Amino acid sequence: MTVARRRKAPVQARSRAMVEQILDASIRVLSTSGYAQMSTNRIADEAEVSVGSLYRYFADKDEIFDELRARVTDAILGDLTGAITDAAGRPPYDGVRAVVAALVASLQRHEPVMRALVNELPLGTQSNVLPEIERGLAQFTRIYAVQQLPDLPRAELDARIYLAMGVTLNSCLRIALERPADLDEDHLIDLVAGMLAIGLTA
Repeated sequence: MTVARRRKAPVQARSRAMVEQILDASIRVLSTSGYAQMSTNRIADEAEVSVGSLYRYFADKDEIFDELRARVTDAILGDLTGAITDAAGRPPYDGVRAVVAALVASLQRHEPVMRALVNELPLGTQSNVLPEIERGLAQFTRIYAVQQLPDLPRAELDARIYLAMGVTLNSCLRIALERPADLDEDHLIDLVAGMLAIGLTA
């Protein structure tokens, strides 16, 4: 998805409040109807503003969604940064589990946007819903793996990190957005953390 620039950046407090009102309404529309049914008219109705007012700040629904995606990415990165900082001093498995649990919780907090990203983008084997999140995770994983296995050849390290990113993001998305009611979330997080810890320390 191409990131578009909003037509008019809000400066005054009233304008900023209207942008927040529009974005909050957009999340509610995503929650109830999904991205395919989201339109500027529906968002304006939900926000209780005129479509003309909406167009002062956003050209179309894609521009609104780009803003939501950017905000969600920043929020998830913030959550991950805190979790990674806390994980640094823990035993290997505990640290990995803390990061996985934090990512699952953050994805759940932003479920409407994440669900739209996962369901609306064409996903192939090389696609990445959250490239910024993967880059942040990859940096942590590389540091962690080098600390645990300082003599591991570079090619092997790169291979393990490449696969670890796929396991982490796909597993966390599945747990956060698609977990069947009969599967325990904590147990699934335990399993993911166990797989990652083995792959990055053995």
